[in-house]
Amino acid sequence: MNHKVSLREKIAFALGDVGCNFIWTVVGSFLTLYYTDSVGISAAVVGTIMLITRILDGVSDLGMGVIIDHTHTRWGKARPWVLITAPLMGIGLILTFSVPNWLSENGKIAYAVVTYILLAVIIFTACNLAYSTLTALITGRQDDRTSMTSIRYILVYAVMILISYTTMPLVEDFGWTGMSVIFGIAGMICLLITFFGTKERNIENKKNTDDNISIAKSFILLLKNKYFIVITILFVVNFINMGLTGGVGIYFARDFLGNSALYGTMTFANYIPIMIGLFAFPGLAGKFGKWKCMLVGYILEAAGYLIILLAPTSFPMVLLGLAVRGIGHVPNSAGIYAMVADVADYGEWKNGIRNEGLTFSATSFGTKIGTGIGSAVVGWGLALGNYVGGATVQSASALESIKALYTYIPLAVTLVGIIAILNGNIDKIYPTIEKDLLERRKSKE
Repeated sequence: MNHKVSLREKIAFALGDVGCNFIWTVVGSFLTLYYTDSVGISAAVVGTIMLITRILDGVSDLGMGVIIDHTHTRWGKARPWVLITAPLMGIGLILTFSVPNWLSENGKIAYAVVTYILLAVIIFTACNLAYSTLTALITGRQDDRTSMTSIRYILVYAVMILISYTTMPLVEDFGWTGMSVIFGIAGMICLLITFFGTKERNIENKKNTDDNISIAKSFILLLKNKYFIVITILFVVNFINMGLTGGVGIYFARDFLGNSALYGTMTFANYIPIMIGLFAFPGLAGKFGKWKCMLVGYILEAAGYLIILLAPTSFPMVLLGLAVRGIGHVPNSAGIYAMVADVADYGEWKNGIRNEGLTFSATSFGTKIGTGIGSAVVGWGLALGNYVGGATVQSASALESIKALYTYIPLAVTLVGIIAILNGNIDKIYPTIEKDLLERRKSKE
């Protein structure tokens, strides 16, 4: 349980999320634009596709959590699924961004639905949930979990910046399909490094007596874990906002700031403070606790949205607001994943049953439902504002919708996050949890 993780293994672990984001950041930031402006699907239909798919996706997360908990191989519980899905992630991305031009309007919609469900509901769910579960399986040390997630997000935000600057130039040079081939291969390679560079150790019993627990009882116990409910809400909050700002960000840059190429700089201003802050986060979390850091983080994120609202057409003010929001997001990106591992420990401590896969379904469930709602609201909001795909100039109502999607709505969602985190301080009891679990496991040796 208390194995010290090497820097090399932490980096190998972190590259798995880099691989996931070569797929998912492209989908979250550019798929709506691809569907509306290149394929010609209406924004309202796009929003509906996003929401329905992500609801199905959220259900599949729970099922995949059970599958991981009942997986036992010489590679462990989660790593085999990372290996299996690594090439499928690239293939799914390529298919999603390759809607045939010769299809009818309804044919294009049907193709979009099928390929998006394949990627999001099946492939990405299996891959990302297995990857996230590794946080608890690699080590039981709380400090290592925090540093692992910090390194993870330093690299993730670096690749997000890369994607924000390079996606549209790659599309111009190679088309949407060519771009997806490049990012799909990169994602596959990173995930394979995670498989070969990590090891599962924090397993209570390789035979895992939890297999005797029914699926229904596992769900009941999970829903009685109040920290699981809180962490799920926080994931939904975080990823609604990521779905909103990521999906409408390029529209905001083009129609409010006058140049879509500024989207890369906006992403840079938001993510560089996060990357720098992640170096300091393990020390801050060790001194003040993850919970306090996350509470302050949500307050700063709200302040960032307010700054943008003061002058939404001023590039310097937008960059300032994004930077403040980025600083606030530091604990809410690294801290939240480390906290899920703590929630898994709490479940074992409270009920004597350790279901990492099902507990970590909160991460994937919240990711999918959150980004699904965020992406759907982007599509519906654009449609409500009478956005016209491909138009040189948008109407006043379309511009107002873009502003609301980028500022007002994320601000309101962030306030929900503040309320949720106030009800989820697991830090105050975690030292007791850690001590008791260590004693239990020693007594079984």
